[in-house]
Amino acid sequence: MPLYEYKCGKCDKSFEILQKSSNEKAVCPDCGETSLEKLFSVFASGSSSSGNGGIPSPSPGGCAPGGCGCGSNMG
Repeated sequence: MPLYEYKCGKCDKSFEILQKSSNEKAVCPDCGETSLEKLFSVFASGSSSSGNGGIPSPSPGGCAPGGCGCGSNMG
């Protein structure tokens, strides 16, 4: 099941909910409000010894070559 992130419009709390689909009605676990803002959610998979989830570390100039997709030609 996907993990969706929301922010409550009533109590201003942010939370995550496991839902079968985004069409399911979410409810704030703190106040019961249904007027929620869906937040942009980013996930990472994999692991590394650096503890950053396998995401390439940026080079001193900014983006990691081939890592961010910004089109910067670092090489």
